[in-house]
Amino acid sequence: MPVKVTGVSFDGAHSYNDWGLKLKSVSIGVPKAKTVYVSVNGMNGSLDLTEAQNGGVVYEMRTLKFTFDARGCSYIRWTGLISRIARAIEGKERRIILDVDSGYYYTGRCHIDTKKTNEELAEIGIECTCDPYKLDVTSSNEPWKWDTFSFIDGVIRNTSDIDINSLTSWKEIILDGYPYNDTLKIISNASMKVKYRNGTYDIYAGENIMYDIELYEGENKLYFQGKGKITIVHRGGML
Repeated sequence: MPVKVTGVSFDGAHSYNDWGLKLKSVSIGVPKAKTVYVSVNGMNGSLDLTEAQNGGVVYEMRTLKFTFDARGCSYIRWTGLISRIARAIEGKERRIILDVDSGYYYTGRCHIDTKKTNEELAEIGIECTCDPYKLDVTSSNEPWKWDTFSFIDGVIRNTSDIDINSLTSWKEIILDGYPYNDTLKIISNASMKVKYRNGTYDIYAGENIMYDIELYEGENKLYFQGKGKITIVHRGGML
């Protein structure tokens, strides 16, 4: 049985399996917070409005850097290899998954840099400018992929085909929120209502994008009233 070589996937193209590159080093940059400070006369320091102005901490882009070795790579093979990789990712936005963290993906634009100093070896660098959060590869309505599930910080979520039969009362559904949560979607086969915190919102048959429902990290309680089936599409991630 062949030994699996650790690498990185770019929209499914694997650094070793498809290009024969051996991962040499990885740098995962932590995004900087977008800070807002206001100088106030007579006040020591500055007034920090970072969270007040943005409704929480928001972040700059982050940078991922990968360095690979291409072994047994002659000068002739090297030029063809670079063209293959460039055609797949150069300047393009890609979904990036590290084998060692395969339950999450980064989204970023890729750039290639390479050098070669002898007939046998070449070094190829790939730098990706990414969104600040890495996202779960599986949304709450998709089947679980146990081979990518993280037993350290993974949470099992299953929100497909939920029966709602509460014409006069409310049915409680609990969602586990991520540190970062994408906008919630609710797919319903009938009109009904959903209550969250201090708001009540109409749901119509079809796909509903719930811009007014902002999920938080941890337990989020939603209450549904009506009769029908719903599927909640919930995806999120972390730094």
